[in-house]
Amino acid sequence: MSAVEAAGAAAVTIGGAHVFADTSIDRTATAIAAVIDPAFLAEAGWDPARRVLSFAPGHPLLGRSVCRAADCFTTAPTAGWICAPCRRRLAEHGLGDHEIGALPERGRGRSGRGPDACLVDGCARDAGSARSGLCSAHEEQRRALPGVGVEQFLTRRRAKPLPPLALCAVAACTRQRRHPDGLYCAAHQQRLRTARTHDPDLDEAGWRATSAAIGRGGEVSLRGLPPLVVAELLVGLQQRCRINAVKTREATLRALCNDVRRLQLGSLTDYLPDDDRDLEFAGLARCLIGHARRALSTPETEVAKDDWELRVFGHSGTLSFTGISQSWLRESAKRWAADDLPKRRIRPGRRTSAGLAVRHHIGCLARLSESLRMREDRGEHPAALGRADMEAFLHRLAYRESVGQISGDARIRSCREVRAVLTRIRTMGLTRPGGLAAGLGEDFTITVADIPAKPEPGEPNRDLPPEIMAQLCAQLDRLTSPEMRTAIELAIDTGRRPEEICALDFDCLTRDDGLPVLIYDNHKANRPDRRLPIGEQTAAVIVAQQKRVRARYPDTPVGELTLLPTDRRNPGGRRAITGFSLAFAHRTWVDRMPVLRTADGVEYDKSKVVLYAYRHSFAQRHADAGVSVDVLRELMSHRKLETTSGYYRVGETRRREAVDRVTAMQFDRHGNRIWRQAQALLDSEHARRAIGEVAVPFGVCAEPSNVKAGGGACPFRFRCAGCDHFRTDVSYLPDLHAYLDDLLRTRERLLATTELDHWARAEAMPSDDEIRRIRRLIVRIDAGLDELTAEQREQIEHAVTVVHRHRSTMLGMPRTHQTLPDLRPERTT
Repeated sequence: MSAVEAAGAAAVTIGGAHVFADTSIDRTATAIAAVIDPAFLAEAGWDPARRVLSFAPGHPLLGRSVCRAADCFTTAPTAGWICAPCRRRLAEHGLGDHEIGALPERGRGRSGRGPDACLVDGCARDAGSARSGLCSAHEEQRRALPGVGVEQFLTRRRAKPLPPLALCAVAACTRQRRHPDGLYCAAHQQRLRTARTHDPDLDEAGWRATSAAIGRGGEVSLRGLPPLVVAELLVGLQQRCRINAVKTREATLRALCNDVRRLQLGSLTDYLPDDDRDLEFAGLARCLIGHARRALSTPETEVAKDDWELRVFGHSGTLSFTGISQSWLRESAKRWAADDLPKRRIRPGRRTSAGLAVRHHIGCLARLSESLRMREDRGEHPAALGRADMEAFLHRLAYRESVGQISGDARIRSCREVRAVLTRIRTMGLTRPGGLAAGLGEDFTITVADIPAKPEPGEPNRDLPPEIMAQLCAQLDRLTSPEMRTAIELAIDTGRRPEEICALDFDCLTRDDGLPVLIYDNHKANRPDRRLPIGEQTAAVIVAQQKRVRARYPDTPVGELTLLPTDRRNPGGRRAITGFSLAFAHRTWVDRMPVLRTADGVEYDKSKVVLYAYRHSFAQRHADAGVSVDVLRELMSHRKLETTSGYYRVGETRRREAVDRVTAMQFDRHGNRIWRQAQALLDSEHARRAIGEVAVPFGVCAEPSNVKAGGGACPFRFRCAGCDHFRTDVSYLPDLHAYLDDLLRTRERLLATTELDHWARAEAMPSDDEIRRIRRLIVRIDAGLDELTAEQREQIEHAVTVVHRHRSTMLGMPRTHQTLPDLRPERTT
């Protein structure tokens, strides 16, 4: 028995009891009913016999605003919480809204809009008159007694209870018929007359099936809908409350039910809202339809479809394969996606980018499919495809880039991702005989050489100057939302990523030895519970926000609260603001500011003021403060030093201080330490970088012709160890060791070879003098370092790191790209 059949069998016994009073329901409806929790139906006030939802006014997601008058239960606008009848009563008594408590009570309390039960004890009929509260029969009896009021009538022995009348013939109606011989309640009888006035040829049977129920405050009738639609609506409403935590207005749900009933649909999934519907209605319809579709979905059933609901796989969004026309490629893409999705990381309760990544791969395959459709066989036969077809695809990508249809990055990613999928398809064995892509040639692939070279990234210039930061901080009061202001202040102070700020827990602040520490999750690198030291000013911002949140959600456990709760669809304070909403609020705030100007008075481009710029500014101001790169790596929560180094550049002051320390440990070719005044060293080294001593493998050269040629035209054949134009310093010590090792290896190799003539071996053999000179240089530099204290040696090592980072070397050594200088803002951590 399948899972669906098992669920259906269970629903016959369980779902029939708590969802449907009638057990003769089709198997699909009963299977969906098995998913519905009886506890939720109790919350929603579901009546299986009447098929009516009766929402409690106080329910946080399904409730309604009830009139403030003491004896009134009518739905009222949230603006004043006073219904229209009570507002008229206030006017009649000359009272204002604030005097609602002084409004005299009505003669008889009512439960809400619509008929209540007859006031006669035990009478099962609806009250026909709102004023008297009696059913039609009892009202006729009372009127037959002259001078007898309602209270007197109720005490007379002739007021006998009556059995209920049959329900109105309108399928959706929950009211009793107006008269034993009639078919409709009073309201529908009037509606029928009006309908016949407009359409004399009215199909009364169709009108009965499609007419809406008479609305009653707090109630939504599902009568007149097929059992499958009823089950789908209930399971959708359940998931909307429990998963989405979205408030549902009864009027909107009632309108949706009326529309589905009017169209006589067999399933909710067949419903398409009209274009003129408002956002609330369309959002409710999409939400319920989506949950209805997923009610019985499993990964096994979903992979057979061409449109996947990724929530079934634990991710967000949808995935469509309809853009791939070739059946073998479409089915292979499905197999690849089903194999790839389980490997993607899931963040419970949060949106992930896994669906986006897989969708991008499928989108690239759709471009390949489009190219294959240009063939005569439209690419339907994988065995007929070869290198020429792949070249045609690559040519089309290049053309689309040339005309601006796609970007260069999109072209590169298309090549890479198509290559990845095709490689995986072959690895999974889908190209073997009998496979989905049987016969696909090995030459139908994208090689590494086919992928265009990725442009070398430019220098990151995302940190903000101090004068811009000062202007931004001066505008913080313009942020009206406390959550958005807190988030932006934390981004400025802590340099955390936007998604890390949004996901902060309520209790994200702790203290180590009395000093404040921020606890956050690095979702990007999957490193939870990271700890960041922060300042007291930042801690005060967090504490103030905690107080606001606690005052707003006093009943929610602290462990379930978020620090920055969204103000939408969040009755319990458990849902945080999203990165999108934060970015939107930040962009709106920046765009509404006055013109931002640099220190030179030039207008600053506001498009550069993005949330991530605060992270770069955080790294820069700590680097300017002298924080070592390994410590800064921990502050930034990076795994690699190279990643951290891309967030900042060393400023001119720090660089010259580093050069001062390094050049103080400078040696000539004989190994003699060169002593000069610090200022002279600074100026000399600065001039060298500006105009030009050139770098050689283990030092610098000042020979004029070699400098003019950029280091590539030494008149002495690069015999640096024997040249007075050469000097080195402690920063080149690793290079000297490497050069010495190379000399020794070369000598041993030449001594062992027998293929060279004696003169050729002698010409290529490193001289003993050069080897001794290099060894003496190394010994002298090591001796100079040994003379330093531990603190001085640490300073030298740090200075060497700085100099290495900013040195442009030659002979195949890589150039390090640096960020532009950042200036520290007034608000620091």
